[in-house]
Amino acid sequence: MPRFSALVTALVLVAGLLVGTAAARPAAPATPMQRLLPPAAGGVYFGSHSLGLETRDGEVLAWGKSRGRTVRIAHWYQHWLSGQTRFRPDWARRVARQGAVPMITWEPWKSFAGKKRRANQPAISLRRIAGGHYDRHIRAWGRDVAAYRRPVLIRFMHEMNGNWYPWGLDANGNTPAQYRAAFRRVHRIFDRQGARNVSWVWSINNLVAGSDTTDVAAAYPGDRYVDWVATSGFNWGEAFSWSDWRDADALFRPSFDFLGGFGKPIMISEIGTTGIGGDRRAWIPATVSRLRANYPGLSALVWYSAVDGSDLDFRLRGGTLRSLARASAMNTWVRTPRFATVSGRR
Repeated sequence: MPRFSALVTALVLVAGLLVGTAAARPAAPATPMQRLLPPAAGGVYFGSHSLGLETRDGEVLAWGKSRGRTVRIAHWYQHWLSGQTRFRPDWARRVARQGAVPMITWEPWKSFAGKKRRANQPAISLRRIAGGHYDRHIRAWGRDVAAYRRPVLIRFMHEMNGNWYPWGLDANGNTPAQYRAAFRRVHRIFDRQGARNVSWVWSINNLVAGSDTTDVAAAYPGDRYVDWVATSGFNWGEAFSWSDWRDADALFRPSFDFLGGFGKPIMISEIGTTGIGGDRRAWIPATVSRLRANYPGLSALVWYSAVDGSDLDFRLRGGTLRSLARASAMNTWVRTPRFATVSGRR
């Protein structure tokens, strides 16, 4: 038994040494948390929305290479109540590995099969969001986005100055005060989860000349809650009775004059053109040139290259693909993203 006791004692001593060594070994440093900074003055980040950017390996690089433009913002949509309802860090990592920052248009609603949009959805409302009904869902997103640690753009409750979404100011009896309260609550929950890697994008539908902006200005959540201001704008051409062929100034000048008053970097979060009623191969380089020359406050340009909910084809392919590649104004305008390391909470 003495030999056995000695053996046990020796094993205990070795185990203690191993445990002590492990305890003394410094933990591997965590990945620094980063947020996206606006580009240097006079430049833009170029981005795209196109099917598969976030879900297929190599798609971001391939999309950019074929169009002569490096994609720095990869954009996709996620609903709260249908489809992929959780934050997908694998998607975010996939685009980040290819040099792009993910931008998620985060939509509190449900998509219905065969329905393009259904604004009246009693299960969800600004009042319920602001009242805390969806806090558990929001906390899960905030926690998962914080754990990702790399920069993320969240474009939340976009195009509120319309009637086609449940959160729209012209839908469901919504008010600017309810919109502000819902936006701020979501932001605060993310802050409490430590998600300081998020840049919040407040994005309106493009304004027309003479628009009454009283309500949309009142819906602005406040400087503390917004990092970028944005607008979406499409040249619908003659596809509808209410639309006509429009150039860059008709699409964006009223919105830029309005958004410039907030003192935030400005993004065009969706831009695209049909070919119905005009030459879209000429429209693309002309629009890029006009935006660079006349919109010095523009800091990001995200091209919509997909089939719209109205079944209009905005994809960049064939002649339109080559026209973007030939847009010489982009050559010295597009910038590489800048990041800031952040810590703690706001």
